[in-house]
Amino acid sequence: MFWERSVDMQQKQVSYLHMFNVFFKIGLFTIGGGLAMIPLIRDEFVERQGWIDNKDITDVLAIAQSLPGVIAVNSATFLGYRLAGIMGALVCTIGVVLPSFLIIFAIAMLFASSGLDSNTYILKFFAGVNAAITVLLVVATKKMFASSVSNKLGWAILLISVAEIYVLGFGIASTVIAAALYAIAAYRLLGRSAE
Repeated sequence: MFWERSVDMQQKQVSYLHMFNVFFKIGLFTIGGGLAMIPLIRDEFVERQGWIDNKDITDVLAIAQSLPGVIAVNSATFLGYRLAGIMGALVCTIGVVLPSFLIIFAIAMLFASSGLDSNTYILKFFAGVNAAITVLLVVATKKMFASSVSNKLGWAILLISVAEIYVLGFGIASTVIAAALYAIAAYRLLGRSAE
């Protein structure tokens, strides 16, 4: 299964310090929340490190999105576990959370004492960052789309999910759970022909 450590991964012997540094960098250079980390996580793990393939990263992100909590923390924990067991999960989780904690702490102290929260330049900075994050999400979606929606069942679930969110007003969590249940039901009813 995709959550198990592969023979390839076990042979790579990734150091805890290296895993921490990778996730610290992801946490440090991501502004805009967990979803904004998806392109960085994908590029780092699939393209740069070669620790996981494109199909597996899609599965990991789907599971991380389905679980309670922040997608970035869930992904870090899951990928860390996959690379180096429980200690890897802990190292990667601390790596991805620590930069945000330190930055938010420093900003809160600065904002509280200086009135920067109403500064025009600061507000424009965040407006620009939000636009850039949108582009990053579009690029990540494009890169993962082919492995996520690769058959008729995938297309059917995609269309139903879009309708649930935009037509019926379902929330993200209920749509993700429903999509998982649709896939399970299809595979139980149709077996391998659902692929």
